[in-house]
Amino acid sequence: MWALVAALLALAVFGAAVLNARAQDELRLIDALIAVPTALVFALASVILGRRARTEHQRSLGRRGSRWFIALARFLGTVALLLAVTAALALAVFAVLVLAYD
Repeated sequence: MWALVAALLALAVFGAAVLNARAQDELRLIDALIAVPTALVFALASVILGRRARTEHQRSLGRRGSRWFIALARFLGTVALLLAVTAALALAVFAVLVLAYD
């Protein structure tokens, strides 16, 4: 369950960042520097917790947790992790371009 909560929080951070950018009619770097690491932490937590849940499910021979629920949590956690890593790489490229331009 906690893996799914962490995955949804990671995706919600990205959603909140998008809504904030639309409300302000601009995307500020400070907002991205807050949102991306926060989403990355939640996504990593989701993947780790999903792995633990799968291991516990296998160890208990299917008596603990739902296989589909765990699979959904792991899928969403992986999607959130890929989004967070992609956003972090985009910020790194932006930083290099800003430093090269100055």
